[in-house]
Amino acid sequence: MSNEQCVNKNMFSINELISLINTEQYDKLEDEWLRIVESNNKNLQELLTVVDLLAKREERKRAHDFLRLLIPHYKQKELYKDVLEILRKVLDYNPKEKGLAKDIAECYSNIYKDRPYTKVLIEKIGIETATDINKAIKTLEKYFYLDSGDYVYHKSWGVGEVVSVNIEEEKININFEKKSNHSIAMDIAPDILQKLDKDDLLAMIYAKKDVLSKMIEEDPVGLIKLTLKYFKGRASVSNIKSRLTSGVVPPETWSKWWTSTKKILKKDPYIKLTEGTPAASFLELRSSPITHHEEILKRLMNTEDASKKIEIAKKYVSEIKDAELCKETLNEVANLIIKEADKSYGTNISLAIECLLLLEDIQDFLKAEPGKYKNNAESFIRAEGNLSELVNKMNILEYRKQALHLIKKAKPEKWQEEFVSVFFVNDGNLWEFIIKDLIAENKKDSLEAISLRVFNHFNAYPEHYIWFCKNGIHGRYPELYQNIDPAIMFNRLIELLDNVHFKIQKGRNGDLKILLNKVIALVEDKGIDYTTRILNDTNAESIFNIVSACKGLEDWFKVSIENTIRDRFPDLFEEPGLAKLDETKIYVTKEGFDKRKKEFDHLMNVEFAENARDLGEAISHGDLRENAEYKAAREKQAMLIEKAERMKAELQKVVLIDPRSINTEIISPGTKVTIKYRGKTELEIYTILGPWDIDIEEGIISYLSPVGKGLLNRTVGETVTIKLPEGESIYEIIKIEKAL
Repeated sequence: MSNEQCVNKNMFSINELISLINTEQYDKLEDEWLRIVESNNKNLQELLTVVDLLAKREERKRAHDFLRLLIPHYKQKELYKDVLEILRKVLDYNPKEKGLAKDIAECYSNIYKDRPYTKVLIEKIGIETATDINKAIKTLEKYFYLDSGDYVYHKSWGVGEVVSVNIEEEKININFEKKSNHSIAMDIAPDILQKLDKDDLLAMIYAKKDVLSKMIEEDPVGLIKLTLKYFKGRASVSNIKSRLTSGVVPPETWSKWWTSTKKILKKDPYIKLTEGTPAASFLELRSSPITHHEEILKRLMNTEDASKKIEIAKKYVSEIKDAELCKETLNEVANLIIKEADKSYGTNISLAIECLLLLEDIQDFLKAEPGKYKNNAESFIRAEGNLSELVNKMNILEYRKQALHLIKKAKPEKWQEEFVSVFFVNDGNLWEFIIKDLIAENKKDSLEAISLRVFNHFNAYPEHYIWFCKNGIHGRYPELYQNIDPAIMFNRLIELLDNVHFKIQKGRNGDLKILLNKVIALVEDKGIDYTTRILNDTNAESIFNIVSACKGLEDWFKVSIENTIRDRFPDLFEEPGLAKLDETKIYVTKEGFDKRKKEFDHLMNVEFAENARDLGEAISHGDLRENAEYKAAREKQAMLIEKAERMKAELQKVVLIDPRSINTEIISPGTKVTIKYRGKTELEIYTILGPWDIDIEEGIISYLSPVGKGLLNRTVGETVTIKLPEGESIYEIIKIEKAL
């Protein structure tokens, strides 16, 4: 008979004993009890449950006798801890039984026979002569709680090792991390100290750090399991990192070590890893191994959110390499998804279609009834009115694309109209797919409908317009730009930038900063090349004016565009008032240059270092394809590189404003100007300096600003018309002074 059969037979006997008690068949109960006691497969806790049930039925004498029958068998095997547990139960039923205290003392003598002071301690407590045996037992338990070589933890003193036990003084001496050779009374030790196992993480950090250091490289999974035991079997990656980098794993090596360790952990059947951010990613120590298939089914059954359930199942199906080995699991997954589909038909048709398409994928693996579920999905689409909303509510991109294919099949006469509708409600991951399909099918009217709507309503569809301009600037999908003027497209992109910048200045942030950065990145990356390519006599002035007036663009970009237009179209700038400075240079004060240089140094030494740490932290989470933190850190890195290159180029163009060379006969960088707005008596005073010297509150403006450019090279008594975004303003120049 196998061990399992023996256990099952024993389990049946225990259940039978309970049944015999319930039916008061006590003679048969005694026979069955003797049979179990004499067997080799006894579970003491279950036997004690039977005894307790007898006591509840007022059969305390019988319960006592049953316990006494157990003692010889456990004594014979020298299982004195079990014998002690039985005797304490006997004590509950018959506190005055003769010889009981002696038997209990004998148990303690055998349990702690390796301690030299055991006999003395038992005699000192006097358990055999005690009037209250239970009280004597509690005292003994406290005194036997710790022994030399044991490890303990105190919340203030840290980890400690018991170095000696003094029975005469009833004290134990402990070397704590923060308090060496400290004496504690034996009777209070259990109340203030936590006893640690020899392989407890805290104990090993205290006494076996060399072993832990070896485990870092030789047994990283074992180290993680030790840490999980410290956290009672479950902990976040963030907490594990905090614990291990405080004395075990060097903090600077954590990212690399965790990345490699996590790959091994994923294969360990005793470790459960829940992916996410460090705070939301959890590790759990299993008591028994679990297969990948069991894990998937468990996750599916424990997940209430239907969309999340579909994502889990889809990922599992996508990673299958041998459908035959996974056949049973696939069928169980299919049954769970069918239930979700049934619940969704009347309430969430998008979810129902995702369920059907997932079931179709499973059918493909199982090679059973191809098209069965996809045909059902097509029927739902054919009957649905608002298809754009249906597609947009789907979560899995692959199934969104499949739904679009089904729309083409179900609505052959008007599918292109549905594609256009989807384009404008979608958040971006289907735009390219839709445009490519419309081009492939030569649907010119639909392409024009998309392009003109985005082009003419760019403020209503800012994300769409940025995508539209990006592809236009890069020369992609020319069919989409048949009726689009490239200069107007660029000017509207700058106008969009200005509008977003204005809203941010007014405190309407939200996602606007992200939007602003997208436009700036596109304009500053390709804007100069693009405008150079499209410039002609009819659009040069409009591009010059809108770029010059834009408040959201950096001065270096404006100057580059303006210089290009001036060089190619000098006739546009015959009127006086334009600056005669070297426009390839940047004029600033020494203070302005130092301030910019400090910003550049901070960028190179601080921001790049922080970004490197963020990248390392993100890489440690693994699975870079779906790691939002990693993508964000890489995007930040690209932005920092671009910014550093730009700032370096700017610093190389600097010309310091020399106070000795300032001429007060004309307005130039380094002069202070007093002007009067036409029709008013109040005077306005401006100091004209460089773009890095600006201080609006102090009246310091850049010579590259609209007002600065309008005043350059003017003299006292002149009247000047300055073009501002809000219109033209006419000023009279009253006085020019040195500002430096």
